Amino acid sequence: MLAAMLASHPEIAAGPETQFFSKLPGAALEKACEDANWPSDAVRLLLSLTLADQNVSTLFNTDEAQLTEHLAAQNPSISAILEALTVPFAKAQDKARWAEKTPNHIQHLETIRQLWPEAKIIRIIRDSRDVGLSTRKIPTFSDHILPNIYVWRDWNAGAEAFLEADAGSMTVRYEDIVDDAEGQLLRICDHIGEDFDPAMTRFESAAQSVSSTNESWKGQVAEGMTASRKYAWKSDLPADLRQVCDMVCHELLVRHGYEHGPEPVETRTAYRLSRDYIEKQESVLIRDAANGVRWLTADSPQTAARIVDHPQYSRFRDPALLGRLFMGRAKSWFERLA
Repeated sequence: MLAAMLASHPEIAAGPETQFFSKLPGAALEKACEDANWPSDAVRLLLSLTLADQNVSTLFNTDEAQLTEHLAAQNPSISAILEALTVPFAKAQDKARWAEKTPNHIQHLETIRQLWPEAKIIRIIRDSRDVGLSTRKIPTFSDHILPNIYVWRDWNAGAEAFLEADAGSMTVRYEDIVDDAEGQLLRICDHIGEDFDPAMTRFESAAQSVSSTNESWKGQVAEGMTASRKYAWKSDLPADLRQVCDMVCHELLVRHGYEHGPEPVETRTAYRLSRDYIEKQESVLIRDAANGVRWLTADSPQTAARIVDHPQYSRFRDPALLGRLFMGRAKSWFERLA
């Protein structure tokens, strides 16, 4: 929705998600910049990008020859590789600026800031419980609510420190845009240094430019805003799951002014809380939450209170860690039986 609003501005072009940082490893991008046959490797990487089984370059109305021609005129850099998609896309619409939105690029904010020091970053946040419900429609997420809640927490919690310290970043709440689109867009335009244009509130026609044929779950963008999409969790989220979700996201719900439950009595950490593990252990997580205990993801097996899931056992060369893994899996199995 926000991407469509920005795309409706006469100075800003926004296309579909590029998946650039989420699907192209940093080492591969750096190697492409060092390629003696620049831009051969860079073009190959761009052509490998897909979005919902569609070629991203095709979605940006470009091809191998056009990418090669554009990049051949640029100095080798990672920023130039991404801009081979976004800059010609903006020029074709006679727009001076481009915007890019890929959800998990929130995990790459420091890299984005290094590559584009003057860029304006906007984090749009939505009540996590509504996110947990709505993302069940997206193939890359779980059809269970709770694993999606953990993803929301991990992505946003990991970005908080950067967004708070970075002068070029701002956060806007989805619910506030629904309630007062013009007021929030005035804030956004002030942040990005553009005059507000009323066309931004009539963004439905821009839905096609920011989504793609295979992303059926984005069809609602063309329908405009509706208050019915706010706080659907109050009627659609079971009470026991609501308690777990409240506890997992407690600090972020408080920080961003959302309705929330009491603070957890105890926080335990586990490595790693994968989607598969959370789905299987949902009843245990619900039971612990009823006693005020929440489980959060640990950054490493060394710091975790318990190691519960790790498919790549070969990485555990330390016998003690391997032992903790099997003990953790055994405890989880018995807890699920209890």
